[in-house]
Amino acid sequence: MLICAGRNEMIKYAIPIGVGLVEASIGLTQLCLKENVKQVTFVGTAGSYSYDIPLLSICTSTQATQIESGFLFGECYTPLENCIAIESQPGVSHETYSHILVNSSNYITTNSNVSNKMTNAGIFIENMEFFAVLRVAQEFYIPACGIFCITNYCNENAHRDFLINQSCAKIELEKYIANEYKKYL
Repeated sequence: MLICAGRNEMIKYAIPIGVGLVEASIGLTQLCLKENVKQVTFVGTAGSYSYDIPLLSICTSTQATQIESGFLFGECYTPLENCIAIESQPGVSHETYSHILVNSSNYITTNSNVSNKMTNAGIFIENMEFFAVLRVAQEFYIPACGIFCITNYCNENAHRDFLINQSCAKIELEKYIANEYKKYL
């Protein structure tokens, strides 16, 4: 099953589940309770903490963190599991930036110092929903993965660059899905 966040990020072939950690958790849980979901592929855009990943690149992942910037600077802690890796599903191309660790938060990073700390920690991209998707998939014992197109770098121009590149990113994601998932569509 292909899913996406929704709102201004509707992706062809994908069912919208909601924006951010909470909406995505609720939306995917409701979907899993109503449907016989055998596997989940989340499709969406992402920002890159690393300048080594070109804009509009496709990245795939089966692992996510949920780390807030205060955690990176030793200003907070969490009693919760904040890193998830889940069994992948077949059909994901390995010609992309694959197995990248994704961070999820309800906030978009606009500080290069935070981006550098994330990259140094081995976390390369951010997407608001992916940690929630993996957590729900884990709860329902469903294989899951994410496919992301990079719209921006996580710096002071993040929002502007996201707006500039979002339309092209959705086209790239739809082309990728049509190629890699044609037998499932």
